Amino acid sequence: MTLRPFKSLLGAAALIVVATCAMAAPDDLAKAMPAIDKANADWLPAMRARDAERLAAPYAEDGVFILANGQEIVGHAAIVDLYRKRMATLAQVQAGGIHHDGMTLARDGLIYEWGHGGATTVDKTGRKTTTDGPFLTVWKRGADGAWRIVRNLVF
Repeated sequence: MTLRPFKSLLGAAALIVVATCAMAAPDDLAKAMPAIDKANADWLPAMRARDAERLAAPYAEDGVFILANGQEIVGHAAIVDLYRKRMATLAQVQAGGIHHDGMTLARDGLIYEWGHGGATTVDKTGRKTTTDGPFLTVWKRGADGAWRIVRNLVF
């Protein structure tokens, strides 16, 4: 019998936590959407311009880009360098895009975004390649209030 008040108290605390999370999620999601939408919309134009700085702009200084082969590119500067090397091999970016399929608020103020994307490119030898696949991106608000990518996984 002494457990009933404890269970009721625990249930009430759980409801408060759930209600608090439910109220916070739409606010953080709404605040993050402009940065996420801008990064996604600017990806193809940045690819076409072969602008490594622009491609890496949404990443945090300590961001990690995990490639489909499992290779980790750690840090903003390394991500810029990866894009710079990739862009140097291209003659043209014909088509592509990032397609946002969904997102959710996670623990510790993180936002998980998922979707699919890819590009059709022509390298300097004339070889045409099309890539397409799913992604999972983890966004976090920095000390300056800006939302940045802390983890990006492509599959």
